[in-house]
Parts: sequence; structure tokens; C-alpha cells
Amino acid sequence: MKTIMVIAALFYGTYWYASRHYKFEDTLVYAKKNPKASWAPAVDYYVGLVYYHRGDYKKSQEALSQLVTDYTTGEYTAKGLIKLSEVAEENRDWPTARQSLERLIEDFPGDKKVAFAKQRLELIRFK
Repeated sequence: MKTIMVIAALFYGTYWYASRHYKFEDTLVYAKKNPKASWAPAVDYYVGLVYYHRGDYKKSQEALSQLVTDYTTGEYTAKGLIKLSEVAEENRDWPTARQSLERLIEDFPGDKKVAFAKQRLELIRFK
């Protein structure tokens, strides 16, 4: 029981310190400063998801745009392109939505989301 209390106190202390000294937006800046780090694409992607789920589509689009611009290939790039198209639609940024779907289809032809991307592209082609 004592071990659980110590672990809980450590987690709470870490959370308290981080929440007082760092802003969530700083994670994107940190990832941008460390582009060669293996974790940087994941940070960009998950920060974009957090903003998306918060309903802050503008910041979500910024994070996902950073991901697909800085990392042209990789696991998170394909996922980022499909999510970027969704976020761009929420922002009524039709050119970005179309471009991200077209890029997914062209750059990742073997991805399992390509059929879905083609269907979405047909829906937003003329918006």
C-alpha cells in the first residue's frame, strides 16, 4: 500500500510541476526543435489529435500540417494526412482537405485508408 501511495505522489508531483512550468503548445515547439528524434512525428500527430478532440480545429490543423510537412514518409504521416483532411473540412479549408487526400492516395498507395480517402475526395472535390 505504501508503494502505491509513493507512486501516486510521484505522478501527482510530476503533473503539478509540468502544469505550472510548461504549456501544452510548447510540445510542438519542442518537437520542431528536435526533428531527428524518433518520437517527434508521434508528438506532432498526438498533439494534433488532442486539439482535435478539444474542438480546437485551428491548432489541430497547425500540428498536423507540421507533421506532414516535416515528415514526408512514415507511419504517422499517412495517419496524419487522413486526419488533416478531416480537420481541414471542419475549418472549411477545402483546398487543404483535397490536397491531403490526394497526397495520401499518391504517396501511400498501399495504405489501408486509400479506398476511404478516394471516397472522401469524391465528396469534397467541388467544395
